[in-house]
Amino acid sequence: MPPKAPAPFYILAGPEIGRREAFIGEIVKTCAAIDGSQPELHRRYASETGPEELTGLLRNGSLFASRRIVKYQGAETISTKAQIAAITDYLASPADGAVLLLVTEGYSLAKPLETAVGAANKIMFWELRDAEKPVWLKDRLAADGLSADEGAIDALLELVENETSSMESACLFLAACFPKDKRLSADEVEAALSHSRREDAFSLFDRMTSGDLSTALGVLDAILADRQSDPSQIVAALVWSFRKLRRIQSLAAGGESPEEAFRIEKILSKTGQKKFRAGMKRYSEQDCGRILRAISETEAALRGGFPGSYARPFLHLLVRSVMMKKGGGLILSGWKEREYYLSH
Repeated sequence: MPPKAPAPFYILAGPEIGRREAFIGEIVKTCAAIDGSQPELHRRYASETGPEELTGLLRNGSLFASRRIVKYQGAETISTKAQIAAITDYLASPADGAVLLLVTEGYSLAKPLETAVGAANKIMFWELRDAEKPVWLKDRLAADGLSADEGAIDALLELVENETSSMESACLFLAACFPKDKRLSADEVEAALSHSRREDAFSLFDRMTSGDLSTALGVLDAILADRQSDPSQIVAALVWSFRKLRRIQSLAAGGESPEEAFRIEKILSKTGQKKFRAGMKRYSEQDCGRILRAISETEAALRGGFPGSYARPFLHLLVRSVMMKKGGGLILSGWKEREYYLSH
């Protein structure tokens, strides 16, 4: 029995990148099985490719493939009536031989888009629950003949973004570093992954606790250029990090030693403790509260329907505010203030 053809469009929502990419991979395989040849796979970003250009790509046939799959990332930024209408008009009459994937790491898109796609074609990719992550890692390491003690699993979860594509990459790297039947310790995991780690949304926090503004801004630019982390992921990583730092400072203010605070917050690796000790020296509990408000203000501005070109200056302003004024002085509400900050 031939495989069932995919729907002409989907909303792929939620923060779990690994499972989402696996789903897209299955669509590609299905199309290849039906057509007898690989489909074209295009990736476009809503911040750079407008809906008119997107629908043009979908409707223009290919000389080299019978089907086109277009992954449209950051679809949550489609918010104006004209943008929404361009896509809903397409959804009402989709092109033959094309699959449109409206991708967001949030949980929903503009209501007219949700309605036009329909509940049956909206797929949610939820993060693994905290209790599931150690089991997932142990099973994945075991597939390559490795095992790990509890400390090693904790170190992995500290050093790697906790979604399955990042965890998969880390496990593959460890399998390349160590022989089969090796039981990994926390120190071995930390040494291997710390040396191989690329700059990401979490390493930006590390640079911000170091106090070197130019290095932090350079890391931010590298992350944005690499496209491994979009602005929403950068904001989410900073929120997670500064919330954890605020809890540690609160525990310390309540009389707990740093070591006990780290134990309570499950920061067990030396690398993790080192960066949070640096954060404790630089930012107080009150500072963290002010910084989290500044991050929230920046997130609201980024979600306010601005072109993607605004993300870099907004995030630069945030990093400067955090490192120079500990979250103070950031005003992004109102057009006049936005225009002032974007011109300086």
